[in-house]
Amino acid sequence: MSDLKIHNSKQSSGLFTENNTHYCISGSEGPVLIFIHGVGLCSEIWEPQVEYFSKHYKVITYDFLGHGLTPPASKSPTIEDYVEQLNDLVDSLGISSFSLIGHSMGAIISVAYSLKYEDKINSLIPLNIVYKRSSDAREQVLDRANKILQAGEIGNIEQTISRWFENIREPDRIEKINKVRQLLLSASPKVYGHAYKLFALSDSIFENLLDKLSVPVLYLTGSDDPNSNSKMSHEMAKESPKGFSKIVDNEAHMMAYIAPAKLNPIIKDFLQQNE
Repeated sequence: MSDLKIHNSKQSSGLFTENNTHYCISGSEGPVLIFIHGVGLCSEIWEPQVEYFSKHYKVITYDFLGHGLTPPASKSPTIEDYVEQLNDLVDSLGISSFSLIGHSMGAIISVAYSLKYEDKINSLIPLNIVYKRSSDAREQVLDRANKILQAGEIGNIEQTISRWFENIREPDRIEKINKVRQLLLSASPKVYGHAYKLFALSDSIFENLLDKLSVPVLYLTGSDDPNSNSKMSHEMAKESPKGFSKIVDNEAHMMAYIAPAKLNPIIKDFLQQNE
């Protein structure tokens, strides 16, 4: 799908559940961590986290419906479908408890999962999540999704790249951005459009529900993320009984991939506090 590859001698790749979810397991000892990617991406985007955390954790990454090597659902999936896909993976691997990290759309799935299956979650870390967008912002995202579905192609990829990677100039980071561009270019427009439309409509699904989220949760976003902004993370933390928030300076939507040296220690500290 792209030249993004995870090189880890302890990694198992090309594994599938009976329901055809593609996943990888890295590391063999320690607590379990599961990572969920965002729209248009795949499990390989977690390469920096796999390399860092697999030394002390069992790290599981997977492709959600219609992304990477996981085939699309027979109909346009709901958030509940994504939640149950993850739970099927968890049950098929015999995992009783784990910590969950999700990015963007994956962050929404992670919160929805934790509300439904809180007894399985040790700690929760949603990255760059959206919450209570303004009506104008919601309409803009919905309009982009509808245009993709109508045109049958993912247009304006450069605008997406610009939003995701704010003010990036360093050559090594430019190379990483090019790899993400390849992922977006290779995505199915139909699958991307339906997932993006669901993403557009999901920013308010947790209203009046976060007080029921009993697990320790750290909401992380970047100071330069224009859409998953700091106000959203702070508000979600305030509404969650065991909620915390942290803003990473000078980083934007793809901070976990582009700036792992900043993100990974923050994630590790929170995990260790709640083990």
